[in-house]
Amino acid sequence: MSAVAAGEPLASNANAAEALKYRREFWIMSVAFGLNHASVTTPLQFATSVLTQKLGYASDCSLYFATFLCCLFFANPMFARLGAKRGLSISMLLYTVYAGTFGLAIWLCPNKDNVGACKEGSATGAMWAVAVIGGLIGGIGAGLLWTSQGAFYAQVCEKIGALENRPKEEVTADFSGRFGIIFLGFEAVVRALTSVLTGPDGIGFGLHFWVAFTIWTIASLVATVGFHFFSTDLTPPTSTASRAGFMDKLLAAVGLWNDPKLWLLQATNITFGFAAAYNGGYIASNITSVALKKVGGASFLGYGGAVLSLWAALLSRIFGPVATKVGKGPILAAGGIVFGLLAILSWIMRGDPENYGFTVVIFYLLMGTGRAVYESTNKAIFADFFPGDKAPGAFANIFVFGTLSSVVTYALGIAAASDPDGPEYTVMGVGLLVFAVITLPCYMVAAIMKRKQSSEE
Repeated sequence: MSAVAAGEPLASNANAAEALKYRREFWIMSVAFGLNHASVTTPLQFATSVLTQKLGYASDCSLYFATFLCCLFFANPMFARLGAKRGLSISMLLYTVYAGTFGLAIWLCPNKDNVGACKEGSATGAMWAVAVIGGLIGGIGAGLLWTSQGAFYAQVCEKIGALENRPKEEVTADFSGRFGIIFLGFEAVVRALTSVLTGPDGIGFGLHFWVAFTIWTIASLVATVGFHFFSTDLTPPTSTASRAGFMDKLLAAVGLWNDPKLWLLQATNITFGFAAAYNGGYIASNITSVALKKVGGASFLGYGGAVLSLWAALLSRIFGPVATKVGKGPILAAGGIVFGLLAILSWIMRGDPENYGFTVVIFYLLMGTGRAVYESTNKAIFADFFPGDKAPGAFANIFVFGTLSSVVTYALGIAAASDPDGPEYTVMGVGLLVFAVITLPCYMVAAIMKRKQSSEE
């Protein structure tokens, strides 16, 4: 008895040390990812306002289309070949290239306004080529990055849950909130600083947009290098995999399509894809910039994006513990409600946006709430429903469906860029509202199917 009793603390200490290792890797990834991701997503908030509206839609559309293709076909085999560390390092480097091309595209514009935004109709052929090609490069990076990060996150949660003797669902809820507040917090800081750097005299430094985005390109590169040298490869590559194994990875995302639960859970991802593109494209250029023209117009978008990210970061930290007590369903329902309100309020305000002033901040609060649900609770749900070897394919599908709905939204925006009251924008809003309404019912049906399968097994 004494030998066993003496051995138990040693085993406990060993588990604690091992769990601490996984926690350390989680923090390294989260901080580096947060700075890199913030430096890259900030251009998306400004694209339709500083590249000209049509080119902004085209650049964002090319990025999301490349992300869609990469997530669907290439992200999983690339992840299998590269492993978590190299996969994240390479994808973060591609993100950095995109941030650099965005600043270069603005610099190439021959006719800029007083804050360095390209005036409508001034985009050159070189500017189009740089912006669209840069978007494609960023999209490839996004597909690999989110697949690698999702698999890394699922593995860390499984390991910590086993080592600390905690239910996996509890760990995923807890760490989803921690991850959300870190990378959304970085977003808030970078976006606010962009407005500070580019704001007109009296409320900012008056730098041109291309200068600001060059600064974020350097910051993104620093984050990439830091992650590469300080992280450990928890999921090593499988370079010796057979051709059959490679094909399995190639079709990992598609291979889950025969599971009806996967389709039911896509409502949140599709809704988020519509909302992100609709808010960052149409609302930003046709409502927010117009309503706040007297305080900087396009330059103010950074502050709005910061409000969005800070609010999302705060709620992500709250949603994690709340989900462990009340379940993930009520939080998912809240996400559906706020996304629906985003569409409804945009229809109300689009007629005379200049009369609403700072009221338009409501769009960023609504989008921040929805994003917190998407980034924390939604991804925790996928980790619960598709554990182990299914995780890479499941997380790839999150972005397959989300980015596809964004591609549709941006494509409609290209067609309607010259008419802010065009029917294409109504189609965007209706699509957003429909999927927002069906989010909770779809999740409830998926949860019932999961419980039934578990009981049968």
